[in-house]
Amino acid sequence: MRMSLPVLVVLCATFPAMAQTVSPLISISPAEYLKFPETAKAVYVGGILDGMTFATYGHAAKEHDAFVHCASTLTLGALAQKTTEWLQAHSAFSEGTASAVARTMGQYCKAKGLR
Repeated sequence: MRMSLPVLVVLCATFPAMAQTVSPLISISPAEYLKFPETAKAVYVGGILDGMTFATYGHAAKEHDAFVHCASTLTLGALAQKTTEWLQAHSAFSEGTASAVARTMGQYCKAKGLR
């Protein structure tokens, strides 16, 4: 089922904040991602970055500016490659690829001193 962004935002706003008890949605598994051609991987990580920065901006997260600055120092192709390498190094990873992108970005930004 596909939802428009405004509908999704309204749905998210209607649920109270609480401690997470389930992992994020797994729309693309690591195994599926690793089979993508390089261009598709870059498009996928770009969508994840857009979603991450939409959430940090929309919730006025204090890390937003630093995260956007860090993300702007890396091409989508480079992030896709780093995510592929991270997944290959963590073959037992059981969360979705979006979580792997977030972890890859976190490691990259920390290593660059941009976090």
